[in-house]
This record gives sequence, C-alpha cells and structure tokens, in this order.
Amino acid sequence: MEKRQKYFEEALSDFVFDVAGGGAIRHLVDLGYSLDQMMQSLSYPAPRQKVQNSAYRYMLESGLLLRSLPEMEKWYEGANSAGVRVIRLKILDRKKLYQYLYAKTEENGADQVYISCPFGMARDVGGILRGLDCLNRREQAYIAGIPWENRMMYHRLNSRMREIGRKLILRPEIGCKYYFLRTGEIVEGV
Repeated sequence: MEKRQKYFEEALSDFVFDVAGGGAIRHLVDLGYSLDQMMQSLSYPAPRQKVQNSAYRYMLESGLLLRSLPEMEKWYEGANSAGVRVIRLKILDRKKLYQYLYAKTEENGADQVYISCPFGMARDVGGILRGLDCLNRREQAYIAGIPWENRMMYHRLNSRMREIGRKLILRPEIGCKYYFLRTGEIVEGV
C-alpha cells in the first residue's frame, strides 16, 4: 500500500509541477535552451531533476527527440533497396559540406531532418563530453542536460542541433548522421 501511495504522490507532484511550470519549461525547450539555461531562466525555484524530467518528457512528446525514426526498418544500414540513399561525404571542404547540408535541409524542411545521437550509449556523461571537445561549453551543456537513453536516439534539427550537428558531422568517429526523412537520405562524414 505504501508503494502505491508513494507512486500516487509522485504522480500528483509531477502533475502539479507541470501545471505550474510546464509551460515555461516547454517554451525554453522550444528555444533550444540547455538544462542549465532553463534553471537560470525560471523565475521560481524548481528541483533540477523535475525540470530535466519535464523538459525530456516534452522533447519526446513533441517529436524533438525520437527513440526511433518513422519506418525505422528502412533506415538500417544496407537498406538501400528500400529507397534510402546513404551519402558519405569526405570532409575536405567544410564550406561545401555546410552548403550541401543547408540545401538538403531546405529541400526536406527542418522538421523532417534528424541527427542520430549515440550519447546515451556511453557509460557516463563525462566520457561523452570528453569526446565532444569540438563543441563549446554551451553546446556541451545542452547535450549533457538531456537524460539520453541507452540506445541510439534522434534529435530534430532545431536551431541548437543545427549548430551542434555542423560540428559533429566533422567527427565521424562520434557516429552522428543526418537523416533527411522526406527525401530518404542519410548523410555522414568520412
């Protein structure tokens, strides 16, 4: 009975928190704020874990973060027979690479472009950040503030991920790829 009571109290607490502050948190997520930036921007005291949970729940509900891409079976490696084109770009000329990604994003629409995020598959967030030394502190804080699941996840190309993705594609060893859903293309750096 105590376990059920505790679950109910936690659910009620989360509901009250979402009603009281959820709108502000959702707005900050939409602006691409990191967890640290959200904590600084809220005009009321809130437990960090609750803010993180609320932001993460909204990211999943809104489709900003996906656990799998729509029709995931066609996105597996070697699935070219399903109409998916894998484009491997040599990273010799950043300007041409960025122009290509921009053109593909325009063609698909940013809401139809996702970046694969293997960050939850690492053992610890510190290890993730050491591998992401190509990112500035603000960008690292964004990645570190998301409670990544132990699987590949996909982040929609919002303004924050556009900034981060441009750097991550230059580091193929990290494993981030661009998925253009409308045209059925995967772009990765080599």
